[in-house]
Amino acid sequence: MTLPQDLSAPVSRTQKLTSLITRGMAGLAVLLSGMWALITYAVPDPSVFGFSFISWKNVVLLVSTFMFLGAVSIGWQIRNFTPLIRGSLQFLIIAGISFGFFILGTEYAKPSFEFAKLQSKIVENEGSNLLGKRMEVLDNVRIELDGCENIGRLPTCTFELTNLNVDRSFRFDESTRLFDESGGPLKFESIRVGQVEDRAWLRFQLIRNVPTRVTLIFQQSNSKLTKAPAVKLVFNDLNDETLTLKFSEIDLR
Repeated sequence: MTLPQDLSAPVSRTQKLTSLITRGMAGLAVLLSGMWALITYAVPDPSVFGFSFISWKNVVLLVSTFMFLGAVSIGWQIRNFTPLIRGSLQFLIIAGISFGFFILGTEYAKPSFEFAKLQSKIVENEGSNLLGKRMEVLDNVRIELDGCENIGRLPTCTFELTNLNVDRSFRFDESTRLFDESGGPLKFESIRVGQVEDRAWLRFQLIRNVPTRVTLIFQQSNSKLTKAPAVKLVFNDLNDETLTLKFSEIDLR
């Protein structure tokens, strides 16, 4: 008489685990759907809530996680189906998740909803990468901060630009700024490309895969700077849309 009870116990535990996973997936789906609707339609800029961690990249990563966990949950629930039905459902799951990740990859590379479009045009670099370098890639141009220094009381910042696409012309916008320790913006006054110095609005060539050393010279500060909260680089992409790259917390030699 005790044997049937012993056999039924594992089944009950499995059912409870399956039910728990299903509810968890459903709750996560509702949460992500609500978040997506909130940041897409109700509040185009979530920073009004002070949620600086919310970015379109993080949203895409959350949805990707949900898709993966959802596929695992469905795979768990169909494990006892007949081989034909289970195989058909597994094919649909694989096809669906592949298509879903393709769409999410496209969204990650080029976002479609409004606040993501705005965020993708402003990139912030707050520290060195694993190789000890401070660099970002915007519009297929790798921009690496080599360092900043004072020449007299003229703050200068040197960058290495590498064009990863076809040959193109490039120009930093006049709204490019270096900020002093009190937050005051110092204007971008002149530029040196290689050994050639010219006016700030100089347009120069970026040859594909050829590192180009560029030094930006800003207006004279009232005192010698030892630290800059940020340097903001502004330029236009090939579609003539404005992009912004900000390097934060910079020591001046």
